[in-house]
Order: sequence, then C-alpha cells, then structure tokens
Amino acid sequence: MAFVPKHCGMPPLNLNIELLRSHAMLVSMFVTSSEPDISIEKRRWRSWLVHCLVKSARHYDEARALILAQLEESQRSPEEMTKGRLLPMLDFAFAMEDCITSLEKAVACIRALTSKDKIQSTNVLVLREEGLSLNAFRRQQEHMHSQIAAGQTGDGPILVSLSDDSDGMILRDLSMPFSALHRLIEATYHDIAKLFPAYKEPSSQIMVGGGMPQLTISMTIKTVPRSE
Repeated sequence: MAFVPKHCGMPPLNLNIELLRSHAMLVSMFVTSSEPDISIEKRRWRSWLVHCLVKSARHYDEARALILAQLEESQRSPEEMTKGRLLPMLDFAFAMEDCITSLEKAVACIRALTSKDKIQSTNVLVLREEGLSLNAFRRQQEHMHSQIAAGQTGDGPILVSLSDDSDGMILRDLSMPFSALHRLIEATYHDIAKLFPAYKEPSSQIMVGGGMPQLTISMTIKTVPRSE
C-alpha cells in the first residue's frame, strides 16, 4: 500500500443520497397511503436498496477522507514529523471493502429485479464493465481466506489498496479506477430514486449530510364552529 498518495483520485459524491434516505424513511413510516399502487413487498426491498446505497456512499466518503488526511499529513514539517507519523491510509481497506460489498449487493439486486420486470434500470445496467469489475473485487474479497489457507497469497496486495497513480484501487491482480466506482454509485442512486415517485431533488442542490436521523412533528389545532 502506498502510504503517501500522489493526489486524491476519488471524485466527491455530489449526490443527495442522505436526502433520499430521509424521504424513504418518511414514506415508509407515515405516508404509505400516497402510494396505493406499491405493494408491501416492494416497499420492503425498496428500503433495503436505499440502505445498501447509503452504506456504500458513507464508506466511499470515509475512504476519500482518509486519502485527504494522508495528503495533509504529508505536508507537515520535518519538525512535526519527528514527533510521530500519522498513517490514516492504514484504514483505507476497511472503508473500501465495505463500500464494495454494499454497492455490489445493490447492483446485483437491481439487475435481478430488472430481469423479473419489477423495475426498469436505465442507469446501472448500462455500466456493464464497471459492474463486472465491482463483482470481481467482491468475489476476491470473499475467497481470500481460502486462497491464503491454500498458500496462494500471490504477488498483488491481499487488502484493497490504493493504486500507484492514486486514481484507483487494486487487489491481487485486479484494478478498478475510482471514476468507475463513482459512476456505479451515481447510477445506483438514480435507479433507486426512481422507485420513489414523490421524491424530488431540491432545485438548489443543497446537500443533506449524514448522521443520526431526527424526527420532528408539528401539529395544528383548528376550532370548527358548531352548526346551530
């Protein structure tokens, strides 16, 4: 693993994924009557897809923040370095492995639902090569234990690592640019957003951040005149 990235090759996720999550939670809890044509089954797997999307996006952002933190660390003065070296990139594999797993689950589910005519994917299915690369990374992660047990550690990294040019990730003999990963997350977001008819992106593109959900309720009491 390269502990000093050349630059941050991960483009930011300028998507309102957290806003979509808030909308999905609100619809699920309070306004199901506004979607009379949507079955209970669809409501359930629709919420699961949002969960996978949010999880993958949060881990993507976490991995990107670690790269930025390592770049900032590399700018410290020699005097500061003598007091100790910070290595945030040591946690890069944790974040990226979880991002890969969650995203691949969502992508695979979207493909399966589309094949059964339950949804119409116009974004994820177009990205065939990106999907194959993501699936290869996920399968390599899952089978690493059996390869190691058989003495097949190979020559490439056995943890998801930053590529030499800092523009992608590598694992064993696999490689995938961050731009491809970003396209898949973006495509997954747009396909899932279409499953919520009332969901609208704010025109101002104000980004909603993550964190613990907070529910607030307002109430209005109106006096109705009694008829004589």
